[in-house]
Parts: sequence; C-alpha cells; structure tokens
Amino acid sequence: MHESSSLEHLPATVMLRNDLDADRLAADLAELSGSEFWALQRSFEDGAVGEESDVDWKVLSLRAPGGDLTRTDPGGPGRDGFADTPLMAKAPYLRQVLSELGTELRSVRLMALAPGVSVEEHSDTPLGLPYGYVRLHIPLVTNPDAVMVLDGVEQRWQPGTLWYADFERPHSLSNTGERSRIHLVADVATSDSLLALFPNSFRAQLPASDIAYYRPVLPLTARELAEFSCSFAVPFSFMEWGEPVVDDQDSDLAAEVSAEDDGLVLRVEGRGPVELLHLGAGEFRLLGWSEERLLRLDLFDESPRVELSTRRGRRRQVVVRQARSLATA
Repeated sequence: MHESSSLEHLPATVMLRNDLDADRLAADLAELSGSEFWALQRSFEDGAVGEESDVDWKVLSLRAPGGDLTRTDPGGPGRDGFADTPLMAKAPYLRQVLSELGTELRSVRLMALAPGVSVEEHSDTPLGLPYGYVRLHIPLVTNPDAVMVLDGVEQRWQPGTLWYADFERPHSLSNTGERSRIHLVADVATSDSLLALFPNSFRAQLPASDIAYYRPVLPLTARELAEFSCSFAVPFSFMEWGEPVVDDQDSDLAAEVSAEDDGLVLRVEGRGPVELLHLGAGEFRLLGWSEERLLRLDLFDESPRVELSTRRGRRRQVVVRQARSLATA
C-alpha cells in the first residue's frame, strides 16, 4: 500500500478535454491497426526491460526510448531519450492532440485489452503528480462491458475525450465485451502547461509543494564535463526506480560519472549506463526519468561529495557519499 499524501482529497479522475474529433481518431487508428509491431506489453524493472504481460494486453508504440518500435514498456532511465517511432507519422491527429498538451512527452502507446481479459487490482508507481509525470488516456475503441474500476469507482471513458487519472490509486480492468478496448496512453511531464488543462476547481486544491515540476535542462561546457567526472558509492536503493533511497552502506555499489559523447554518464556496477541531465548548480536528473530522484555533485571544496535524493511530493530522502574527482589537473 502506498503512503498517504496531501493529494488524496483530489478527484481520482479528471476529464481534460471532451472536444476531440472521434472520426479523426478512428482514422488514425485504422491506419495503425494492421501494423506488424503490435506486441504484448512489457514492464521496465531494475533498469531493464522486463517480462511480457501474462494477459492479452497488446501495445503499439508511437513514442519510446530511442524511438524503438519494439519497446512496449513505458521506459525508464538510460542513455536513450524518448523519441517518436516511425508510426507517429501515421497518426497525424493524435500527434496534433499530443502537441497541444504543451509538455514533454515520455512514452506514447496504443494499448489494446482483448475481449474476455481482465487485469487484477494493482497500483502504478512511481507515477503521478508527486513524481513529476502523469499518465493520460484517449479512448479510441470501447464497449459497455469494458470497465476500469479506480479507487472503487467504475469508469467507462468514451472516444472524443482526454482523461487524467491518479493511477497510483488501486485500479483494475476487465473487458467482458465482444471487441477490444483500445486507448492511447501517454506518459507526460508535469508542467504549468499541462496543469492549465485541469479545471479551476482541481487546481485550486492542488498543493504546489507536493508537485514535482520538470525544470529545463542546462548544457555544460567541455571543461565542466571534465570537472564533474568523479567516482563514489551509490546505495542499492537509489537504483531501485520508485523506491526511496536508504542510507545502507552495506548495499553500496561502485559508481562513476564520466564525460561521454558531449554529456555525462552515470555507470553503476551491475546496472546499465544512464545519462545525466544538468538542472543547474551541479544538480542532475536521470535521462528518461523525472525529478523523483536527483544527484548533486558537490566536488569543489576540500571534501568532495555526492548528494543522492529521492522524493514523493514534499517528502524527500537524502543520502550523502564521499566522492573522488576524476578531473585531470
């Protein structure tokens, strides 16, 4: 069970638009329906693509890490940023609607729940306003017997609408109808532009201190890239996406930040490399992730150190490790 937060008094679902052109949505879907790239959904776990879903829940990716059509998972930290797949060009109206959100897009997937399939109750985390990105739905095909139950309330969203939901709350799905339920599912960054789509009544109750906003990425010069190169230890928990960092030195993993391809790359033993994005003053988030976890490289006094932090809304955990600069004199 997830911890309570000051957002739980807010509605679990909010319709953001009800003026989408259902015919144009259907035309885009028709263009994509015959694609050979439909495949079972995969998870993203422990820094890698996980196993296929054990239910008939197929995915077609319009945006994925590196623009990879075969990635049916929602993605995570790595060296490949999210990019449109070639299929996005075949869905011009969906692309227009997504651009009108005015915020950074992470994964964008068509998700088809087959007839006779159900998904047991679960919670999606780290996902939601406290973590820095949310999941939006555009229904494309549905039927009266395709139902999502979220926080104990039945939801039957219809084509022509755009929806936000707090999927960190318990929810389940079932489709006892005779046709697939197909939604476009987009993970998007929290920003002022996105929140402007919410009704005034929702925004008036929204505690700003519980929101993880995306900050702009600031470039580093070649000299700075060299100066921020260092080695240190990382708690195992920091590399467990969505889990709070814990100060357990017995679990520490060897880590190094180095300049590669005009950027900084974090390499941790036993994990895939992750590019670091500079937010200012030596603070970095992970490419493919939000400000749910950050590194601050504080290397320029007599005691070089790294601050590793995780947050869920206003709750923040911080662990500090000593560092060794790799910069050459």
